[in-house]
Amino acid sequence: MTEVYRKFGRTLRYENGIFVRIEEAGEAVETSDTFSCKPISGAERYSGPLNTEAVETAVEEVQSIVTPPLEIERLVVSEGLAEHEFGDRRWRETTRRVHLSIARAPLRAIIDLGDFDLSEARTIAEALREAGSEREAPQRIRLAQNVAAALLPSIVGITPPNVRLSQTAGGFDGKGRPIDACELTVTQWPNWYRPSYRSRPVRMPFHLRASCDVTEVDEVLPRAIALLAPPDGLMLRVLCVSEGEAFPAAVHVSRIDAIAPASRWYPYGAGSFGSEMML
Repeated sequence: MTEVYRKFGRTLRYENGIFVRIEEAGEAVETSDTFSCKPISGAERYSGPLNTEAVETAVEEVQSIVTPPLEIERLVVSEGLAEHEFGDRRWRETTRRVHLSIARAPLRAIIDLGDFDLSEARTIAEALREAGSEREAPQRIRLAQNVAAALLPSIVGITPPNVRLSQTAGGFDGKGRPIDACELTVTQWPNWYRPSYRSRPVRMPFHLRASCDVTEVDEVLPRAIALLAPPDGLMLRVLCVSEGEAFPAAVHVSRIDAIAPASRWYPYGAGSFGSEMML
């Protein structure tokens, strides 16, 4: 059986000082044994408007947040519109992304967002500006929403017994199938993730969400507010704040005691919802 996927899209991207406008169309052809892809004509087919002002405003806000002694090491802000085809299925999507690294040597805070709300970036920058030397991780700690969201892909398949990990409904997958809500107890994920027409789709849970019977998080505990490196399994190198002080620490996630109900979507894997966690 031969499967054909096509994507027609427009993107406005700011990357380290340069605004780039992209119109692109591509096709992927897959059989059980082969996968091939190529650009095709028709990039202008998706004619929806890009919000140039929103991208520019987000860039300006980041630049106002990151001032000396902090530096912007990497900044990518984008808005994209795309039309997808898979067989006789058609669907559209819009995306916003912010990928930001804020450095104050030797520390580097990594921020990945799925919208242009930069309130978390502002909080992280303020703490990084005053961060002291490395400390041992507190025995009890809270993970901010963005840090918890980054952790979720690492606990798929090894979720603690008091925590439920699920796929949240919303949108369509890389083969045009609806993404339905389901508990992640299956041995084969029902949906396919395709980050680009150039990539062969793989089965993966979408819009991960963790929940727990205990939802009250102790707000007095120290709080990990940012990643200082990508997660390494259950090890997190994070920027912590406690009693008005900020410091880097390495946290090993050996248990999860509570998960708050409020959540925000982040672009980790095929997406995950971050809710404040108490470890």
